[in-house]
Amino acid sequence: MEKISIITVVRNDVTHIEATIQSFLSQTYQDKELVVIDGASTDGTVDVIRRYAGSLAYWCSEPDGGIFEAMNKGIAHCQGDWIGILNAGDLFVSPDSLSSLINAPREEGTAVLYGNSLEDNGRYYRKVPARDPRFLEYGPTFRHGSALVRAVVQKTHLFDLSRKKDLHYALDWQMLFTLYKEGYRFQRVDTDVEIYQLEGTSNRPYQNLWLNYKITSQGRFSLKKMLHFLRVALRTWRKQSGLNLYLSAFVRDYMVNSVITHVSFWKLRRFYLKHVGLTIGEGSFIMKKNYLLQPHHLVIGTHSHINRDCILDARGEIRIGNRVSISHRVSLITGSHDIESPVFMGKFKPIVIDDYAFLGVGCTVLQGVHIGKGAVVAAGAVVTKDVPDYAIVGGVPAVVIGQRKEKNLNYICDGWLPFT
Repeated sequence: MEKISIITVVRNDVTHIEATIQSFLSQTYQDKELVVIDGASTDGTVDVIRRYAGSLAYWCSEPDGGIFEAMNKGIAHCQGDWIGILNAGDLFVSPDSLSSLINAPREEGTAVLYGNSLEDNGRYYRKVPARDPRFLEYGPTFRHGSALVRAVVQKTHLFDLSRKKDLHYALDWQMLFTLYKEGYRFQRVDTDVEIYQLEGTSNRPYQNLWLNYKITSQGRFSLKKMLHFLRVALRTWRKQSGLNLYLSAFVRDYMVNSVITHVSFWKLRRFYLKHVGLTIGEGSFIMKKNYLLQPHHLVIGTHSHINRDCILDARGEIRIGNRVSISHRVSLITGSHDIESPVFMGKFKPIVIDDYAFLGVGCTVLQGVHIGKGAVVAAGAVVTKDVPDYAIVGGVPAVVIGQRKEKNLNYICDGWLPFT
């Protein structure tokens, strides 16, 4: 078992430090340690830390030069194989946050594991990072507090205090970007890791964007990255003004589900859906009168067919393969809620449907399910767990009731007719 070291940096935050320490101690992952670096607090924070001293690998309270000097000090005392940050006021999302992150299937040589974050702004907003690490070329896609860095890498890549006056609170992103440019492997894990307070030091969106540009351009003018900076700044302004919410709802919900879905010409529907982010392959067809939730997270392969009155909830991402047949009134649901969460936390997991699968009339596929190649879901079934290749499942909840005998499948799902 690999050991995880977590560093908590704090100064004068007696209100939150105990909850942060308890959040770490509640983690079900066993081989872990907590290092607490306090910047000579005078408000009672030290008294709280001292109460938990027996559960800490190391702690100290002394003056320092700020949060990143404190983090560097904490790194020096870490004994684990992986190092993460959980600053005072931040919490792990669940007791399984660390175990879900570290135990996920991992590519060999991965140096940085990162997951989702929840922004606490009175309500929780999930921040899901890009799956492709190449987006790091333009700026951070994940929160530092929702990541683990291999200790052998982190200890040789400390926060560069010489850039403190230039980059201010962005030294953590500067460190991660350096790892990215040096070719270290980053891997996303689809799990919720950290809850962070919005009113933190870095809640300065336009300054954040400028610092991101300075870091990613590496001291040289870059037209591509300047255009990215301007584009994201405009998007940020729209979001803060409230325009973004209305524009997005109008374009991706109202137009898609109240107007476009009734247009009788598939080429026009396809043109609009692709321009709001739907990915769809050659020969695939979506009939009229379907409800698409967040179509920009929906990917459909070639020669697949979706019949009428389906609900495609793509908030957690839906990936449909080639030559898949989906019957009337099928529901693919990637969103749900944690009924044990005191704030009824939303949770989202992808649905994956492989080539040649057939979904019968009125069936429901719930979040996190993978339907295998050539599998068949009977009419009215409710699928709650993965379906093997070529299996036939039925019932509530669905269970295997047979096998598809023909394995050499070679047909096209072509349901197009004029005005449908």
